[in-house]
Amino acid sequence: MEIKDRKAVPPPGKRGDIARTYFYMDWAYPGHGIISKKNRKLFKAWDKEEPVDAWECERCRRIEGIQGNENPFVKGKCVERGIWRH
Repeated sequence: MEIKDRKAVPPPGKRGDIARTYFYMDWAYPGHGIISKKNRKLFKAWDKEEPVDAWECERCRRIEGIQGNENPFVKGKCVERGIWRH
């Protein structure tokens, strides 16, 4: 993580993961204002720039197995890419 002009700048390879985590938190805890309008636009761009990878899908699958709930922002993209293991 790098800090530029008092702003956190995550490395390019992690931005999509961060965006999808925020989307999930905003969805799971509605009404808490987790994502601002400005950040929603940024996170959408990050999500497109850095797609899910095999590890993110595996991590999501493991969390789902333990918690019993899914993260549709990761799982859906894993299924679309054909990298979701059952």
